Amino acid sequence: MRGLEAPPTLHALTVARRDLFDTYVALVTEEERLQLDETTEVYRLLGHLEENESLWDIQASFLDAVLGFYAPREKTLWVVTDEGGVGLEELTPSQRETLVHEILHALQDYHFDLDATFETLGQNLDAELAFTAVVEGDAVVHTERHALRSLAIPAAGGRFFLAAVNQRPNIPAAILRELYFPYTTGATWARGVVMSGGTEGLDAFLTEPPPATTLILHPELMGAGWEPDPPANAGLPEEQLEAVLGPGWQAWFSGSIGEFHLLNYLVGDAPSSPDWLHRSTHRPAINAAAGWAGDHYTLFENGDERLLVARVRFVDDDEAAQFARHHRSAATRRAEVVEEDGFTLATRSDGNVVGLLEPVGRDVIFAIGTSAEAVGAALEALVKG
Repeated sequence: MRGLEAPPTLHALTVARRDLFDTYVALVTEEERLQLDETTEVYRLLGHLEENESLWDIQASFLDAVLGFYAPREKTLWVVTDEGGVGLEELTPSQRETLVHEILHALQDYHFDLDATFETLGQNLDAELAFTAVVEGDAVVHTERHALRSLAIPAAGGRFFLAAVNQRPNIPAAILRELYFPYTTGATWARGVVMSGGTEGLDAFLTEPPPATTLILHPELMGAGWEPDPPANAGLPEEQLEAVLGPGWQAWFSGSIGEFHLLNYLVGDAPSSPDWLHRSTHRPAINAAAGWAGDHYTLFENGDERLLVARVRFVDDDEAAQFARHHRSAATRRAEVVEEDGFTLATRSDGNVVGLLEPVGRDVIFAIGTSAEAVGAALEALVKG
């Protein structure tokens, strides 16, 4: 059905649900845990997670609903069963669907080396999610499996693909929207690719991943030669911002937020639903993010303090102004607002502070930090610089 040769190295196993946690945790490397922890810091500043929440804890909380997963490094898939050692003929219809879904990931990995591709994406949250949408969209389409019936989550860096069932009530709305994205929007995108270019079209994107979620959200741009246009830095060189912030502050890591994550940030804590991208209530936020052309962020740290400085580029000045207006409205809603000389500080209910500047041409610069002092110092330097 997929038109790919069977992988001779694949191992397919069952795992008893009581053994799933230990089996899964043993496969997660220190580097993957570190990447999850780093992304957690960004998500806390964006407002996706509370201070006591982490992506690792959320991932672990999903394990009681997991149906199966594939680990590229081990070239092994697992189907979760009530007891271990279940034969193929004993699998339930749901378990057989899970097996099909994970075999498709094994096919992708054997022919296109999923793990190697994720390694090249580094700390680019946007490109990583775009590639996950390709991988899962392909698998959903070719198992005729609806994302609402079988939701899955990628682990650190998308290196494992976990087929899970049922929405978890304790997962923040922004995280749920991200989890749904590859199985709803990604599947819609994959269907379009197959219709226009067959499975070879998907093969091309597995070989050369889309550079941004913009191409998943706006598939009409795929044939138009669209490429991201990221700014060189978040507004000032990192060493200059470190000097302005003072002793102890240092750049931790940097990356790209992307259109999807920017939109998810604007939507905030609004309830999640599978059709959220088509709801009229979210249309202003969708339109505000739609002009995204590229971005660069840097996360700074000083002990327990954090500061994210982002520079987002839009296709033109009007799109930048539209985003800035909507961002200001979203960031200052229910916040304590202070107007400084040239910038605005909005303290959210979680204690984090959003710093806003007026657009500079088609670029919008903003900062989010754990203290008003750090955000104010960074923005003052950016205004003067």
